[in-house]
Amino acid sequence: MEQGGLRKSGRQIIAAAALGAALLAAPPAGAQTKEELAEARALFQEGVALSAANNCPAALAKFQAVANVRRTPQVLFNIAECEARLGKLVSALGNYRIAAAAADGDPKARDVTANVGPRIEDLEQRIPRLAIRRGQGALTATILLDGSALGAAEMSADIPVDPGPHVVSARIGDREVVRQTVTLEERDEKTVEVAIAEPPRPAAPPRAAAPPPDTAPPEAPRPAARPSKVPGLVVLGAGIASGVVGGVFLGLRAGTLSDLDALCGGDRSCPPSARPTADRGRLYTGVAEVGIGLGVAGVAAGIALLVTSSRGAAAAEPRAGAAEARRTVGADVPRAAIVPHAPGADLAGLGVAGRF
Repeated sequence: MEQGGLRKSGRQIIAAAALGAALLAAPPAGAQTKEELAEARALFQEGVALSAANNCPAALAKFQAVANVRRTPQVLFNIAECEARLGKLVSALGNYRIAAAAADGDPKARDVTANVGPRIEDLEQRIPRLAIRRGQGALTATILLDGSALGAAEMSADIPVDPGPHVVSARIGDREVVRQTVTLEERDEKTVEVAIAEPPRPAAPPRAAAPPPDTAPPEAPRPAARPSKVPGLVVLGAGIASGVVGGVFLGLRAGTLSDLDALCGGDRSCPPSARPTADRGRLYTGVAEVGIGLGVAGVAAGIALLVTSSRGAAAAEPRAGAAEARRTVGADVPRAAIVPHAPGADLAGLGVAGRF
């Protein structure tokens, strides 16, 4: 096996060298400069040497750089040779076919025409094929192979893939609902059915037993209304805001008084030019007095409302508990009665009496 592999590798190297000679002998194209063509020939020679040393990744990079300058049938053939040896069978088959089409009718590419046919036939048999079909629940899902969405044509035919692991997934919107890995060897043919399990339906709640015909269902206790704290908070906030406004205008008033003292010289005889300043001081004084007064009143009223609502909430809970106790006693002891002003009563002067 090793000797056969070496003989085959040797034949491939000889073929690549022959094709390289054809490339180097080809006349220069008008679109490239002499420097670019010289660099391409050097890269091609390096690629042939690397391929002969079984360093196919580096050789492939050299040949692809040459193709950027001159995309001849010989260059495409050597790119396909490297890809086939690296396991990139699908890409290699495509480049073999492009090289064959480019060499057709070209007398300078007879070596490519003579060697490319058996390469294509060999790869067509070696390339594994994967068939992906929609199963239950996957009719509207987006099916992906190795991250690329598949179209209707690909879903209806077998897809040639490289040997190795491949990821088949399905998405509904932005959510991935299926993900599985399929590994294929050379010449394998596999079919994957993408099925999406429906989410379990929620169990129906158990039905409550119907009450007897003559028995009315017990009335559900109504929760006692709890006093709201919103009015107190609103009034308190308004009082604080008014106080802040009053304080601001009080500061403005002090500044105006200082300006007035400077204009009047410290006595009561002020020039006519000080009149606007005096009027402004009176305005600031009035606004400050009103704002501070409203602020004090608002804060006091807000605190009072908050205290009242807290006491009302605390008193509502015992009343609700007592009402529930009365209903329970009435249900367990049908002959009991509520007696007003009973001795020892602890709920608004009421007590419960009855025969046992």
